[in-house]
Amino acid sequence: MTQVRQAEELYGQQGSGLQLGSSGMKTLKVVGLGGGIGASRLWKALLARGGEIDLTLAVNTGEDLWIHGLRVCPDLDTVLYALSGRQDSERGWGVRNETWHCMETLNGIEGPQWFNLGDRDLAVHLHRTGRLRAGHLLSEITSDLARGLGIGCRILPATDAEITTRVMTADGRDLHYQEFLVREQATADVKGTYIRGPALAAPTAGLLAHVASADLVIIGPSNPVASLGPILHLTGMRETLKASRDRTVAVTPIVESVPITDTGENTRARSRARLLSAAGFASNPVGVAAYYADVAATFILDRADLSQLPAVEKQGLRVIAADTLLQQGPDATPLITAFLSSAGVGGSPTP
Repeated sequence: MTQVRQAEELYGQQGSGLQLGSSGMKTLKVVGLGGGIGASRLWKALLARGGEIDLTLAVNTGEDLWIHGLRVCPDLDTVLYALSGRQDSERGWGVRNETWHCMETLNGIEGPQWFNLGDRDLAVHLHRTGRLRAGHLLSEITSDLARGLGIGCRILPATDAEITTRVMTADGRDLHYQEFLVREQATADVKGTYIRGPALAAPTAGLLAHVASADLVIIGPSNPVASLGPILHLTGMRETLKASRDRTVAVTPIVESVPITDTGENTRARSRARLLSAAGFASNPVGVAAYYADVAATFILDRADLSQLPAVEKQGLRVIAADTLLQQGPDATPLITAFLSSAGVGGSPTP
């Protein structure tokens, strides 16, 4: 029997919300997995719940790269900037009111640069790289950055090991994922992907314990292969998530029924499609559900794609419908309430 219900129906009128942490109700321990633009919008909405949610974020590092002698962490930095209110909301990445004097000078010296770093952004990379070279762990540096930026939740790199997502193209090239996404604009045909780095790369210290003890684990609306694949690759992570499957919810990063008009969103959608296809999955909500079926029991499907609900359920997941495209301005409350429902707070979907 279909197990779906509109998120607003779980508590009444949109915007009314459930106040956790009051009337004797406990604070919900939530772990979010993922990174980048899509996930950072969701993490920001969760953080806005304040003391209702004890939030820990484990962010993908498979897209990290060394460039101009600096360690750049695209997903981590996107989350840091979004949650600190410093993000350029129009681009969805980088710092607002950014200047580009360094890149303009480099362009004059070396020629056009394919990976642009703003002046304010560079300060973070300089700080991170200096501390890494001094022997500090990436997790330690990230925690200090989050604290210094005034962010009220734990932000962890998924691993302190240096791992990289590589993309093998049909024409025989082996590209860093950022080369594929940014330089190539995700136009190359993809033969497959793999993770370069320690074969038994371990999750950041304490991360598996956070996942195992969480009331709710959320797999964010990120690129399944590029942003979640490296996290699932870490030693013990998939097994820990399987043991927590009933408490794990995956959010679709794909909404097929809503046209994409933004150039950057189109590039990211093309990347998702090519990487999912190369991994043997359809580039639609059904394919995403299949990708996560062994580690998540619940799937958040966008209401615009309800026609795909039966096919998603066939992957063995319970389905909750909600508005997921937070960049288009809907109130995030129904989506957050869908998560609370999946954790058994504020009601549960009716069969």
